[in-house]
Amino acid sequence: MNIVVLGGGYAGLTAAARLAEAGLAPILIDAKDEFVERIRLHEAAAGSTPRSLPYAPFLAARGGKFRRARVAALDADRRTLRLSDGDLVTYDVLVYAVGSATMRPPHSIGLDSLADARAALPAGGGKLLIVGGGLTGIEASAEFAERRPDIAVTLAAGGGMRASNAPGGISRGGIAHVREVLERLRVTILDGAWIEGVAPGRATLRDGRNVAFDACVWAAGFAPSALARAAGLAVTASGKAIADRMLRSVSHPDIVAIGDCAEAVADPGGPCRMSCAVGRPMGQAAADAVRALAGGAAPAPFAFGYAFRCMSLGRTDGLIQFVDAQDRPTSDIWTGARAARWKEYICRRTLNGIGLDPDLGPAPDVPPRQRVAAG
Repeated sequence: MNIVVLGGGYAGLTAAARLAEAGLAPILIDAKDEFVERIRLHEAAAGSTPRSLPYAPFLAARGGKFRRARVAALDADRRTLRLSDGDLVTYDVLVYAVGSATMRPPHSIGLDSLADARAALPAGGGKLLIVGGGLTGIEASAEFAERRPDIAVTLAAGGGMRASNAPGGISRGGIAHVREVLERLRVTILDGAWIEGVAPGRATLRDGRNVAFDACVWAAGFAPSALARAAGLAVTASGKAIADRMLRSVSHPDIVAIGDCAEAVADPGGPCRMSCAVGRPMGQAAADAVRALAGGAAPAPFAFGYAFRCMSLGRTDGLIQFVDAQDRPTSDIWTGARAARWKEYICRRTLNGIGLDPDLGPAPDVPPRQRVAAG
């Protein structure tokens, strides 16, 4: 069986590694030549040196192959990929894991790649505007303010800095801790500040105010690749490939769709949000599904439940927000230095789950859960 994995993020690389270890010799195709820890890009932007994690030797050691290439088109009916150099790659089963990218306007920077991260901060001080009150915006604000005190950081939070009991939300106690840390780091928080437009050096808010900046980091949402829609796959309005309970495309069951580019529902977790937390388990489930298909069996439904959300708040603080299986926040949180250590451990454990960090070591010791009023 000719198996191609398209996209080497958390979901795609996990699938490729598990398939290679099972002796199915997949080919991973990605436009870059090494794995990027996307959940650490705010650290790289602030000055950390990222690890070099090349795909080729990692997969070769497991019996897989890597090809660095950009995909120009997917012909889902003919089961072919046309690469940007004109080559055609055929497949029997495709693991579609092309991820997502920041939906950013001109004159702003996303945190999608190492190149973006390294261009994010103004040199020699200045004003930095971060747009988006979700995990990416909050983590970046704290990291930059702590490690670059010469920069004046402003966070335009939109509606993201409010407590919410909805899936993906943060409890009242969690939001209170985030605000306390950002205020201590002298981050200016613009609550409810929705950006209407971005021009060179200036953002315009919905209420007509202008915010000056030397650099603008956009962290206000992600969009999937347009490849699935162009290929004629069944997609959502945003362009995500719609997957069934076994993670197969509902229109092309020889395509297994996972990660940020897939619209999938887990049991008991429910709708899968764009995140590393669900991406890596989806990669494992995709490998299991392909192995079942290769053996002539029906894949098992994707089983996954949420447990917590991790947030770094600089190098010495953090927030662990516990959630129920459907990703709704509970009243339990961990904060402070031990939360920071736990977040670091989770980042390393994620690599360990892929196979990139075999020497994980023991989990850090943690305090009893701190109970606060649910938000």
